[in-house]
Amino acid sequence: MTLRQQFSLLASLLVVVLLAGNLVVTVINGRDYFEQQLNGRAYDAATSLALSMSQIDAEDSVQQTRLMDVLFDRGFFEDITFARTDGETLHRRAREAFSSGGAPEWFQKLVPLELIPAEADVTRGWQRLGTVTVISHADFAYRDLWNMISAEMIWFAWVLLIALVALQLLLRLLFRSLVRVEKQALAISERDLQVQENIPRARELRRVVEAMNKMVRKLQAIFAEQAEMTERLREESYLDAPTGLLNRRGFDQQFGHILSRDDEHSGVLVIMQIQNFTEFNLNAGRQAGDDLLALLGKSLEQWRTDYPHSLLGRRAGADFSLFVPCADRTQADDIVQQAFSLMSVSALSQRNELCFHMGAVFLQGDQDDPVDAFSRADAALRQAQRQPTAKYQLYQRSDSEFDEWTAGEWRTLLNTVLEEQSIQLQYLPVISNHDQKLLQVEVFSRVSWQGQTLSAARFWPMVEQHRLAARFDLVVIEKVFHSMDDLDKDAEPVRFCINLSPASVLDESFHQSLAELLARYPQQARRIALEVPEFALYSAEHAIARLALKLQPFGVDVGIDQVGTGTMAFAYLQRLPLAYVRIDGSFNRGVHLAQDHKFYIQSMVQIAHNLDLLVLAEGLEEAPDVNAVRQTGVDGLGGYYFTRPLDSLEDAVSWRPTV
Repeated sequence: MTLRQQFSLLASLLVVVLLAGNLVVTVINGRDYFEQQLNGRAYDAATSLALSMSQIDAEDSVQQTRLMDVLFDRGFFEDITFARTDGETLHRRAREAFSSGGAPEWFQKLVPLELIPAEADVTRGWQRLGTVTVISHADFAYRDLWNMISAEMIWFAWVLLIALVALQLLLRLLFRSLVRVEKQALAISERDLQVQENIPRARELRRVVEAMNKMVRKLQAIFAEQAEMTERLREESYLDAPTGLLNRRGFDQQFGHILSRDDEHSGVLVIMQIQNFTEFNLNAGRQAGDDLLALLGKSLEQWRTDYPHSLLGRRAGADFSLFVPCADRTQADDIVQQAFSLMSVSALSQRNELCFHMGAVFLQGDQDDPVDAFSRADAALRQAQRQPTAKYQLYQRSDSEFDEWTAGEWRTLLNTVLEEQSIQLQYLPVISNHDQKLLQVEVFSRVSWQGQTLSAARFWPMVEQHRLAARFDLVVIEKVFHSMDDLDKDAEPVRFCINLSPASVLDESFHQSLAELLARYPQQARRIALEVPEFALYSAEHAIARLALKLQPFGVDVGIDQVGTGTMAFAYLQRLPLAYVRIDGSFNRGVHLAQDHKFYIQSMVQIAHNLDLLVLAEGLEEAPDVNAVRQTGVDGLGGYYFTRPLDSLEDAVSWRPTV
């Protein structure tokens, strides 16, 4: 029973007891009053009748009867008896004073009236003629007493009703602050730190609210301090201060992870170098040079809109590097040309009198050497620098490494895949760090075309270029639902994690279509989790929040993937209704040799666990890295060290680690 119900019950009981007690006292007093009146009337009537009979002949029975009838016919008496001394008795008795309008029989039994017969002697001179006995009729008293009690009960009922309504209104007003405190506490458990602005006037309630607000502010300060420390560590270790881009170490770390992992990659690496930046820095001053670098950083950040998966970094001095995922060499050439045009009309326009060159190389394959990739891009840069004016050059090879498809062929491929729903799914298990049990299953997509199997790294850039991301995501989710039909119903439930494109998250029509799809598969929907990359938060945080709220009724978890690769402050962990975060594999690769990586992961674990979030580590491929990551306290581990992606969902669910 709630506190409000207890207060209501207690107050209602007190009001009822007071009213009931008042009613009982009223009944008792009324009964005593009517008894006194009835007995007094009977005595007066007996005295008056006896005096009248004393004036007539003692043998005149007719006259005596007439005198009794005169008194009896008034209806106020139940019994009138004249007992003569000679043994003759005259009676007048009545059962009911009136046929309707009296008191109920149960009321008469509940409130009995004690009526005392009134007696008076009839005498003539010194001779006693007989005795008159009169008993008052109780029906009139019961009628009046019942009417009085009924009116009072009606009044008491109104008073009780008004009192209870007023009590509920008062309790609602008083408990409004407690309800807000309850919501505040529940919000804290959901990682939403709210501060109450409306402080109640009641002293006790005010103290409770102020104490809760103080606790919330303390938690906010602790979280902000931890997040700031972790963000500062990341900035100092991986970001370039003047431009806000990745520094050389941060770029090489993420770029090397993309190329070195045992999975297909596809993209273009671009190196840009400003030829006479040193002279500009000496002539215009260091501040002007820093301002130019900051302007370059802002210009390059424009890639985040069209190419959210791209890596941007400053290597040293006026040397910059970019890696943009793309599908083929034709698209790579277009990207390099766009980058060159962007720099030519923005930060490095002719008014700055700065000459810049770009060298690029298209990369595609299962594995690649980062050093060799930079060497080829540098060779292309040297070719471009042979020209006195700004120029770009894409690295050329004598033999054709890859099949080139036109934009029309790509569109035909993608539309055919969507129409036939011929996307192939692969599954990568994620195990618990605590008991080595299966915790999650990551879902990857593949496409077969003209005898080739294309990974998402190969075809997804074209999916986004042709604005088909939302349709692809819906098809993948539905195929996962269909795959669940073959699973054992009694199997231990496992979450299947599906990546969403930032373009899909920003599409409001996708939200509605996804909700309709989940409504068709309610059982399967409770077993999936949807995740978006961290870099997408910069432009899609509000859309992610709206989508997460829409997914909650279906039991779908929401997570953040590739944590550590974005530029958003970690405060989003508190703002968004998340279930887990997945640390990017670039931080896990070689972590046993990099203490700052390990410290960064430990900090992320501490922040996330304070918000009741799971922390998962991906991209683990070496035993020393696995051991080091396990020591950080993460909740789940995944990567090719444990197993390669499996083609069967049933195999993924039944898979168990052997190491």
